[in-house]
Amino acid sequence: MSTPPSRLGKRGQPTIYDVARLAGVSTATVSRSLNGTGQIAPSTQLAIESAIRELGYQPNRVARSLVTRSTQTIALLLPDITNPFYGALVSGIEQRTLELGYTILLCTTEDDPAREETYLDLLRSKQVDGALVDGLLLPADRLARFAAEGFPIVCLDRDSPSPSVPLVQVDNRLGARLATGHLTALGHRRIAHVTGRPEMRISQERIEGYRESLESAGLEYEPDLVVSGAFSEDGGFEAGLRLFARDPAPTAVFAANDLSAVGLLEAVAESGRQVPDDVSVVGFDDLRLASYTTPPLTTVRQPAREIGERATTLLLDMTRGKRPRKLRHLLEPQLVVRRSTAAPPRKGRRRL
Repeated sequence: MSTPPSRLGKRGQPTIYDVARLAGVSTATVSRSLNGTGQIAPSTQLAIESAIRELGYQPNRVARSLVTRSTQTIALLLPDITNPFYGALVSGIEQRTLELGYTILLCTTEDDPAREETYLDLLRSKQVDGALVDGLLLPADRLARFAAEGFPIVCLDRDSPSPSVPLVQVDNRLGARLATGHLTALGHRRIAHVTGRPEMRISQERIEGYRESLESAGLEYEPDLVVSGAFSEDGGFEAGLRLFARDPAPTAVFAANDLSAVGLLEAVAESGRQVPDDVSVVGFDDLRLASYTTPPLTTVRQPAREIGERATTLLLDMTRGKRPRKLRHLLEPQLVVRRSTAAPPRKGRRRL
């Protein structure tokens, strides 16, 4: 049903004055309601919301941003958009921003520090409220400049070079211990690790967890069994070919993410072996595709959606002037056992 002309402003669009008149309150009260500031009685709030719905009123965001100094917009900087893990991450971020009436700008950095700095400069000049960043390669001193100038930044998933920047991520060392411990519990003694990019802190944390789990099981850490897979399918495939060309070859491999595990599965087949009869494989992430590989992939689930939601809440609190009580938020991973792992062949021999 159309709104009666008598209730609309001169240009046929409802204004804050129309809302105030219909709700029976002052324009200042409507403004406080829209901006979420001050104390408003529940009955008054309901009257204002009812008037807004009846009139179809849309606040002028430009005008509001001049008053509140907020554009109700945050940015998300990702290294790329091809990794399926980021889909779940973005889902959590989007859910939280929609609840609070914010919008997201997506920027891809390709792990280029110069591009990271360019984006952050541009976002700040455009008065974007703050930025979520999936890891930064930008040097700590240059990152500190943005914090000193009051531009809120929160890292998620991957660590930042600055300890003063808040971080929300999974406990990578614990996840790696869960993966490797599962393999040692099955009886494997020659366990390889396909790492992520070696310069990344999360790669080092997963190596540390892998090493700690081996030592807990009384096994020696062998550097020759640690091969870089670059967090990619191609990297996992190449790493697998190198591992299975060795004699003796490993009977189990923990891959630093599910994408490299998918490449590793192909390398196992290329070498004439089978999963899990000859080689057990564990990934990390629990991407949707992990349930549909052949065989379905045992992996470590990290709560991507929760990481996104928590990081967004933390950032929006910072944009409102609230200082975080703690800077590092580590969420607990979970081992998901499927059919890509089993006990090793007897006496290390391949099953034919």
